Amino acid sequence: MIFITYWELNPDFDPGEMAEIAQELMSKKIYPAEGIKEIAFYISATDYWGIGIDEADSEEVLTRNINMWRIAKPGFIKFIKSTPAMEVTKILPILVKLKKQIKG
Repeated sequence: MIFITYWELNPDFDPGEMAEIAQELMSKKIYPAEGIKEIAFYISATDYWGIGIDEADSEEVLTRNINMWRIAKPGFIKFIKSTPAMEVTKILPILVKLKKQIKG
């Protein structure tokens, strides 16, 4: 299952802390969580926000992968939102069919 995640870092924290947290989590072999395949992980050039695209075996795996950052450094992440995602070419036919069912 593919998930997209949007996040914002607390601007009061040094962005270099992200590397320190990642190093700590990777040295403990808990990041990325087992069952996660990271497809993309980007941070904006300004404003300390970013996106991740992950393939996860389950919602539980994704929950571990996201929340370990919050637990490792409380307050570091200001906002986070994650959802299952589909390719546009796959979701459009579903939505068109649904509209036909609803609108008749």
